[in-house]
Amino acid sequence: MKIVHICISAPWGEKYAYQENLLPHYHRLMGHDVTIIAPVFTTIGNYSDKKDPVGESFLNDGSKLIRLAPQVNNSVLLAHVPLVKGLQSAITAEKPDLLFVHDVACFNYRCLTAVKKLFPNLKIVFDNHGDFINSLHSPITKFLHKIIYRITIIPRLIKISDIFYGVTPSRCVFLNKVYGIPNDKISLLVMGADDEKMNIEQREEQRCSVRKRYNISPDDFLVVSGGKIDKLKNIHVLAHAVNSLNLSNVKLLVFGKINEEMRPFFDAEKSSNIIEIGWVNSDKVYELFFAADLVIFPGLHSVLWEQAVASKVPCAFSKLEGFEHVQVNNNCILMEGKDSNYYANLIKKLTHNKEAYSQLKANAASSQLDKFYYSNIAQQVLKDVGLA
Repeated sequence: MKIVHICISAPWGEKYAYQENLLPHYHRLMGHDVTIIAPVFTTIGNYSDKKDPVGESFLNDGSKLIRLAPQVNNSVLLAHVPLVKGLQSAITAEKPDLLFVHDVACFNYRCLTAVKKLFPNLKIVFDNHGDFINSLHSPITKFLHKIIYRITIIPRLIKISDIFYGVTPSRCVFLNKVYGIPNDKISLLVMGADDEKMNIEQREEQRCSVRKRYNISPDDFLVVSGGKIDKLKNIHVLAHAVNSLNLSNVKLLVFGKINEEMRPFFDAEKSSNIIEIGWVNSDKVYELFFAADLVIFPGLHSVLWEQAVASKVPCAFSKLEGFEHVQVNNNCILMEGKDSNYYANLIKKLTHNKEAYSQLKANAASSQLDKFYYSNIAQQVLKDVGLA
């Protein structure tokens, strides 16, 4: 089966492990003929520096990559209104059976009406990563999404689509409330973990290796958190909570890049209980989760939440409306508090109440969490459109 992934709404680079990389990769692993259509830009958030040449190449897994030139050379405009040349002809040349379109808010997608006419049996699905926090943060973005895209693009896409996916419940609601897409065309497609890179069968070896590397005792209660660390991630408050416990056997391992604003807060919390290891490659995050007794993300959502859940370790996340999908079989705690006392009491409870912790650990290991593996997510797409 020929599957084409359209990834033109943002720069696309081979080094990343986002959904736009992993879904095509797993469709390829399933034996399908996969093509990715992307812009020439390769660095997320950057429309001015590194570029790949226009044209075709092949990835290591055998997928075809087609890079298209931008319609305009203004990096500021492209950041808000990504546009490429030759999208329609690139799609039609591939003769797809399934078109997976990443994002819905792109003027280039107007050409998909003509593509559908050429291939009436073509299955077309869209996904949406936009929500009320990340996509409606300025007057410009509100105008684009609520008025321009809703009026000029979305009605066309509703007529030709099989499914609109939201990658969280909140993003499903966004599709309906902001774009006016009928609920019967909207479905949840979770993000998740690259199970090919997880090496689940080696989780105990990886747990021991990480703890030895960072001088963490096998008996220490290890909390892990991290990512792109800014004020809204609230990890600096978690660090203060761990220090306030004043327990030598409770450690916090923080991975990721701490931005300049937050650096003084973490400097103030330096102690033998706080271990900072800096940025790590995406496929190395799983071994940090395996090493943890508890993974805590006390701020806004990131895909690390789903990756932690897929790692089947006890977790605690901020309780955010529209992001409760990470709780399956009571595998995690959804935290209603946001201050250091709340976090300290939570950790204290789990370290002292062995029965409660053992139950959380057992729930986190459930096979129900397999739905967060990209091998299963990729298969779900094909089932949803009747191609599996």
